[in-house]
Amino acid sequence: MELQLMVALLLLPACSGQSAQHCHGQPCPQYQILEANGDFEVRQYPPTDWITTEVEGSDLPAFLAARSRLKDFCEKSQKAGQPCPGAWPAIITVSKERQAQKVTLSWYLPTETKLQTFDTSVTLQHRDAAIIFVSSFGGFPGLSGAQDHVEILKKSVAKVGRKFKSHTFTGAGYDTFLASSHYNEVWVYAA
Repeated sequence: MELQLMVALLLLPACSGQSAQHCHGQPCPQYQILEANGDFEVRQYPPTDWITTEVEGSDLPAFLAARSRLKDFCEKSQKAGQPCPGAWPAIITVSKERQAQKVTLSWYLPTETKLQTFDTSVTLQHRDAAIIFVSSFGGFPGLSGAQDHVEILKKSVAKVGRKFKSHTFTGAGYDTFLASSHYNEVWVYAA
C-alpha cells in the first residue's frame, strides 16, 4: 500500500489559479505561519472546504477508484454549470479509531466555489479553522515514507511540549506523479 497511496494521490489533473509557491500557481488553502523551526512549521489554517471520498481498500485499484469518483464528480458539476477545480493540494487523511482505520482522499475547493452533491460517495467536507504542525520533505512519495515523517514530526512536536491528535494525520501532495522533483507534506493536528 506504501507506493499505491501516494501514486493515487499524485495522479491528479493539473489546474490553474493562484496560490503559494509549492502549489505551482494552483489554488491552495491560505495559511499563516505561527512558528517555524528546523523540524516543523506551526500553521493556522482558516476554515476550508474539500470534496472527499472514502478509499475503500488498501491497494492501488482502491485509490484509483477514489480518484475516479472525485474526477467524475467534478465533471458532473462542470456540466451542471458549477465550477469544480481539481485544486492543490490533494490530501489523503488517515484516521485510526480503536482497531479500524479510515482513509479518505480529498481535493481542495477554493473559497468561492459553491457545489451541490451529485453522488453520495462524494461529500462536501467543511474543515474548521485549525492549527496544524507541518513537516515537508522531498523525494518520491510513498506511504511508508510519509508515516516515517509523521513519526519524526510527532516526536519533534512532543519534544517541545506541544499536544497533538495522535490518531490522525494527513499527507499532502503538490506535484504530479511524473514530476522531476516532489514537494510533500505531512500534517498533524494540534489538540
